[in-house]
Amino acid sequence: MSLSQTEREQRDVSMFGVSSEELREMAETSSYRAGMDDKRGDAMLVMSMLSAAQEVMAYGDVETARQYINRAKYLISHYIMERE
Repeated sequence: MSLSQTEREQRDVSMFGVSSEELREMAETSSYRAGMDDKRGDAMLVMSMLSAAQEVMAYGDVETARQYINRAKYLISHYIMERE
C-alpha cells in the first residue's frame, strides 16, 4: 500500500520533527558545508544533531531526542553513505 503525500509528510514529521523536504534543505544549506567539503560538512551536521539529542535527553525530552537521532540516521544514509 502506497502512502499519500499527506500521509508521508505526517509520518516524516512524527519521525524527524520536520518534513523530509525540510530535512534535505537543512542539510544542503548547512553552514557546516560552507567551510568544508560536503562530506565533512554533513558529518559535522550529524554530530551536531547527536549532541542536540544528548542535550535534550539530559532534560528528559526523549521524544525530541529520538527525532534528532532519526534526522542523523537519515543524513548518514542519504548524504554520507551515498558518496562512498
